[in-house]
Amino acid sequence: MKKIILFGGVFLLSFASQSQTLKEAMRLAENERFESAKNAFKNLVISEPNNGNIYYYFGETYFDQSLTIRDTAFARVLKDSSYLMFKKGSEVEPTNPLNFVGLGKVLWYNKHQNQADAFFTKALEMTKNKNATVMLKIAETYINADFKNLKSANELLAKAFKLEPKNYEVHILMGDAMLEADPMDGSGPVKKYNEAAALDITSAKPILRIGKLYFRAKNPTEALKWYKQAITIDSTFAPAYIEMGELYIMAGLNKKALESYKKYLVLNNDIEARDRFSQVLWLNKLFEDAVNEISQIQITDTSSYTLYRLLGYSYAEVGDKFSPDGYKKGLYAMRKFFDMTSQKSNFKYLSTDYSVLGKLFSKTNQDSLGILELKKGYDLDTTKKSLYSEIALAYYKTKKYNDAIIYYNKKIASGEPTVNDYIYLGSCYYFTKQFPLADSAFKKVTIASPELVLGYKFRAKCNVQLDLDSKLGLAKPYYEKVVELILAKPENFEKGTNKKDITEAYEYLGAYHFIILKDLGKAIEYFNKIKEIDATNKKVIDFFKSIEDKKKTPEPKKD
Repeated sequence: MKKIILFGGVFLLSFASQSQTLKEAMRLAENERFESAKNAFKNLVISEPNNGNIYYYFGETYFDQSLTIRDTAFARVLKDSSYLMFKKGSEVEPTNPLNFVGLGKVLWYNKHQNQADAFFTKALEMTKNKNATVMLKIAETYINADFKNLKSANELLAKAFKLEPKNYEVHILMGDAMLEADPMDGSGPVKKYNEAAALDITSAKPILRIGKLYFRAKNPTEALKWYKQAITIDSTFAPAYIEMGELYIMAGLNKKALESYKKYLVLNNDIEARDRFSQVLWLNKLFEDAVNEISQIQITDTSSYTLYRLLGYSYAEVGDKFSPDGYKKGLYAMRKFFDMTSQKSNFKYLSTDYSVLGKLFSKTNQDSLGILELKKGYDLDTTKKSLYSEIALAYYKTKKYNDAIIYYNKKIASGEPTVNDYIYLGSCYYFTKQFPLADSAFKKVTIASPELVLGYKFRAKCNVQLDLDSKLGLAKPYYEKVVELILAKPENFEKGTNKKDITEAYEYLGAYHFIILKDLGKAIEYFNKIKEIDATNKKVIDFFKSIEDKKKTPEPKKD
């Protein structure tokens, strides 16, 4: 009898040691430290190749990682890996129900609900409906997948609660189910998450859930409080740092956001995590940071076509910040992306892949190639009316003004014109000597941006052409407005801004008063203003010379 007890004690100690190791690997996965978790599971599989639990949680790690990856192709690979793990687990330990739950989960997410339910039913029957973990894992799938079954999830959670009322995971999932059923009512979920937190004070999971709920409710102050509490409970809980980073981004606190993301990377510094970090930077328009981060990654790993895509996208936005060859580097990145993906069968390109490539061609003075790619981008997604502007600008840069006019008018007709669209359209009309149309376009500019000098300056220039002898003085009110706007901001004038524009205005107004209105005093006043700006101005010199010459010339004698 003593031998039996001793053997039993040794078995239990061995199981406890193995369980602790498995628990640590599970904890790494829960903290989104996926590569570290996978390495831990690989070691566990080597030491215990017939333990179905190890294969199940190994498969869960692959699956959970797939949900954090925006690259759909890579996410699919991860899901396939999870399915293989579950399948292997079901083979090495066919009496373990968890791997059948895992197989059902992958099928459910892949929209094979009938086949998935067959596996779920098998797992439940194997446990005679008395295993709370099996019930929780099935319920989790019903709650979190795109295709939901909240009725069955709640039934399973009710049964699990009867079996293990103090299992904090039960309360978390009950809260999740409530939130999915009614996203506008967070009171019930918060109550369940608080119950879960009370049942396991060492877990940051329910605390993070509460913070995310407040974030969804657009209460960032309260959300931040809970995120910080989650980190206080467990400083290695990586998801809290990501959520905190998202919150800081929303608040416009980019520096703090980067600090949070970097803390996440300290905990999870594998390539997928850094890939995700780069995507977060790009999505939040931190393009310079994205360039720097991806460039660092690519020192040691150039295998990700997604990173080349993001690098190209980011350089397209801020290539001028990386002079002199930022845009060239962006173009190289996009070409590399296309080279790598061209080897993948049925790869689906985005409209933006072509439009960004086109933009980078244009930025590197290859406008003809840029136009071709921009048009490909538009053909792939005709809802992207902003591409009209990009195509038009490329034509404008190559001085194909009539082609540019066609696309700027298409953009305006789409109902989404910008001030720049009217500025460039007006310029195209001006350079093709269609002065009435140019004036009409710049009128739109002055209406949309009444303090923009450029709009009035070009209305003046158009009206000079429409009134070549200046007898009607059509340009006069617009040049006077140019002067008014420039003098209203003397600080800009002091820096040299607008000096050319105000000089042009004074030249016209001086000449108009001298030639048309015969007002010498006012003309002298305007030309003296030009002299204060630039004493070497040829028109000023010629004007005052003509005045002096006139004084020297004796008037003809009267008969």
